[in-house]
Amino acid sequence: MAGVPGPLTRLGVLVPSSNSNAETLTASILAGQPDLGVHYSRFRLPPSLDDAVDLGVLGGAPGLLADAELQAIAFHGTSASWTGISGDRALCSELETVCGAPATTASVAVVEALAALSATRVGLLFPGPATIAAQIRDEYARFGIIVQAVSVPASAMSNPEIARLADADIEAMARPAFASDVDAVVCVGTNLRSGYLVPGLEDEFGIPVVDSAIATVWHLLRVARAARPIHGWGVLLAEH
Repeated sequence: MAGVPGPLTRLGVLVPSSNSNAETLTASILAGQPDLGVHYSRFRLPPSLDDAVDLGVLGGAPGLLADAELQAIAFHGTSASWTGISGDRALCSELETVCGAPATTASVAVVEALAALSATRVGLLFPGPATIAAQIRDEYARFGIIVQAVSVPASAMSNPEIARLADADIEAMARPAFASDVDAVVCVGTNLRSGYLVPGLEDEFGIPVVDSAIATVWHLLRVARAARPIHGWGVLLAEH
């Protein structure tokens, strides 16, 4: 008979209601970590991509997670990558007050991951409009991250359509981001199922790939003081 796991580290994740990748990917990554418990609460995104996410948008979702007495919490969204990462850092402080635990967001996690990897010249895969990809380029520049190559889809997609992209379509869309002068590629969009392709792309191109959904798990573990090597999902989780 299997033993009962030791004391659980309880992690909270705030998930946009249209996201169908967050729970399944996180569960896959942490499948071999019985001491980690992940709990989710959903909220509805604002209608415009230009709108920042704050406590007003999150509504009652953080308070419901707080009832689980968490060790850390993450907002599983990347809108601050273009609306302003400073806004997400302020959101982290507010979430810490509401939930009584340290917080991160997908946008903050990506920037922290690039710092951990010492990556300053990146390619960007973004499953949204080129106009917003340009805003991401400008926002990353504030952190000393230079976007050298950008890949976006040929036509606009809804969040559910992004989640339904086949592996081959995601891989084809990612390839232009692997320019010769980049030291990492960033996949921004937590509903894009690019995380499953990270090991193969890293093996092929020989540089780290920072998927925003994987980075969220990585940084959530760090702020919870539960970091450990997790293999099979790329160099970030395995070595940092």
